[in-house]
Amino acid sequence: MATAVDARVAVPEDAAPSGRRLEAVATLLSLLGLLIQVIGYAWGWHGDESTAIGLWYIGFVGIVVPFTWLLLAPSRTGHQRLGAALAFGLIMYASWFLTDPILATRFDETLHVTTLVDMVDEHSFFYPNSTLPVSPHYPGLEFATAGVHWLTGLPLIVCQVLVVVTARSTFILALFLLASRIGRSTQVGAATVLLYAGSAQFYFFNSQFSYQTVAIAMLMAALYLLVRAFDSEQDRPWRLLIAVQVCLGGLAITHHLTSWLMLVLLWLLALFFWRGGEERRARLTLITAELATIVVLAWTAIIAPLLISYLGPIFDVASSQLLTALDGSGSREVGTDTAGTPTPTWELMVMAGSILLWMAMLVPAAWRAWRRGSLGPTKARYVPLAIAVVYPGLQVARFAPSAAEVADRASTFVTLAMALVVAAWLAPRIQTFAALVAPGLVLLILGGTLIGSGPDWQRVPGPYLAGAEQRSIDAESVAVAQWAGTYLPKDARVAADSTFTRLLPNFAPVVTITQPAGFDSMTPLFIAHSVDEEVLRLILHNDVDFIIVDTRLVGQTVRSGGFFEGSTGYGPDAQTIQRDQVQKFEGQRDFDLVLDGPVKVYDVRPLRHAEQTFVKRPAPGLPGSWTPWQALASAMLLLVGLLARGRLLDPRRFRARDVWRPAVTLPAAMILGAVGVLAGFNPLGGLIAASVLLYVLVQISARPAPIGVPRLSGWLWGVPIVLVAGACIALAVWGAWHGLLDHPVLPPPAVGGGA
Repeated sequence: MATAVDARVAVPEDAAPSGRRLEAVATLLSLLGLLIQVIGYAWGWHGDESTAIGLWYIGFVGIVVPFTWLLLAPSRTGHQRLGAALAFGLIMYASWFLTDPILATRFDETLHVTTLVDMVDEHSFFYPNSTLPVSPHYPGLEFATAGVHWLTGLPLIVCQVLVVVTARSTFILALFLLASRIGRSTQVGAATVLLYAGSAQFYFFNSQFSYQTVAIAMLMAALYLLVRAFDSEQDRPWRLLIAVQVCLGGLAITHHLTSWLMLVLLWLLALFFWRGGEERRARLTLITAELATIVVLAWTAIIAPLLISYLGPIFDVASSQLLTALDGSGSREVGTDTAGTPTPTWELMVMAGSILLWMAMLVPAAWRAWRRGSLGPTKARYVPLAIAVVYPGLQVARFAPSAAEVADRASTFVTLAMALVVAAWLAPRIQTFAALVAPGLVLLILGGTLIGSGPDWQRVPGPYLAGAEQRSIDAESVAVAQWAGTYLPKDARVAADSTFTRLLPNFAPVVTITQPAGFDSMTPLFIAHSVDEEVLRLILHNDVDFIIVDTRLVGQTVRSGGFFEGSTGYGPDAQTIQRDQVQKFEGQRDFDLVLDGPVKVYDVRPLRHAEQTFVKRPAPGLPGSWTPWQALASAMLLLVGLLARGRLLDPRRFRARDVWRPAVTLPAAMILGAVGVLAGFNPLGGLIAASVLLYVLVQISARPAPIGVPRLSGWLWGVPIVLVAGACIALAVWGAWHGLLDHPVLPPPAVGGGA
């Protein structure tokens, strides 16, 4: 993917401190846009969803516009553009994260939190996860988070944020530098970051505590380090090649599809470099591809049965739905959610405008790249070009529900290539299209975000919504999960709807019953209108201990996914819930009501004459545990490190050759997480490991030479920036705390209780 030109694009020296005012102004304006969104989130937690949605749009534009103007300004230096790109990416992440900064409630997040909690609490590498059985076998994300937790003693939610922020920063850093290297201009790097923000997954999916967030960072870091190896004067730049393999090793144990796609990309690059007569690049890429293939195939072979059972049904359904969409017999209705709620016309226009604008820019950009202009004469330019032109085909797949999900996942990689191809063509012409660039990029980024983040209600907090992923988790839901974590026996088998199936294991050491874990589907149990023979068979055959029934589902139609596992295949009874479906257990013999309320818990162990035992644990609070004294000691160690070598963190000192350091941070955290499992996550052991790590880092880092003290005006700009950022965090935490945790403690189980 690198050009044949040997010119090496490093980040230039920074401008004088006075020239940084524009960065400060843009950052402050963007943070004010974020504050507008957070005020909306607070309104949403108090039940005013419409106000929250309106302020989200206003704030979103307020975040994007200042950085669009700043990143593409011709007067900026490389350091300034890189710093602005990082700030933009992190503020966009904050826009998503601050909808709920105290608890991971998104669907994929809750599944990975279960794996993380089990890893830390059980001190086990492959502890079974009934909601996502493949997750413990791709533990890179959880290893990295557990490593941070072991070293610092911080709460798991804080460790999750630190890992995601590190991954996002590494991704943006590598993407900016790689695009700058290929396009021979940091303006190309800045344009690539902005264009990629128009991906359907940049704002939403790649901000989650999910394996792809870390995987895509490892992929991008490995690619850039490989390009650095191409430019090295050494024949075999082993340090860089080892760093590449470290990133690819971390990728191999983090995400299956991303690691496979990376292998395909490496082999294609090696082929095109060889065909183009670029022998050294072909040789280095081939070495990298061979070693990575051995690691990935070895790991894949170990867990092949799990992968087949996990991925097979997904691709089978997706392919069949795509075929029916193409012949018109099974396409979904565009512009509505599952419940039939229409998307506002203006939002459809924005999304359509974003897609059309991408295609309009892709045509001349692809032609320019084909003609050896923007991406240089290397034959390897055909690789990103071929990936980019797949974009129109992804839009066809959106007409089939399951195929649309596959298309969304694929859009991450397609948009990466497309952003590079378009940016290399657009950057030299920015002044020509100056009046159109900012509104065009706002359209791209907003449209891509709307495509990837679903209906309006998914983007903001608000009142409880049935069958609506994170909006189905409220204070009542969390209180029931905490009740289960307090009283239900370890490994008790629980049948529940989709929301409680994924939420309960975050708080309680129970097994929620799912088909991927080898149980029968519990959907027929819940949608039955009476307790018939099939219901009793499901309970007895699967050794069900407890059934959780959410009465708030009555009269509701599912908005996203389904109320129950695989419910789309069970007809209308699984889509709209009737009163008799949730009341059928009331008064039934051997169905003991042990928790009454909007959410009811039935103890059905008497059906198989099992003993009705309960436990009494401390209230679980938030998922996972933390060690206050260790967190304080870790903060003191961090202060010591900053005093010793803190000036190395000054962004003005950064050079492109140093990118290997942040690139290997996540794999290093993964190794520490694995060691933490073996050490039982002993807090004292973690503190000792943190002390040794700090000592090593200080010893291998030369004392930084002075580069001057920033002017007073620079410090003065920092004050309002810090105050606004602090206000955003404080207000978001306050709103989410009251929205999710402000609930009376539920009573102990009514042992032997009836209806």
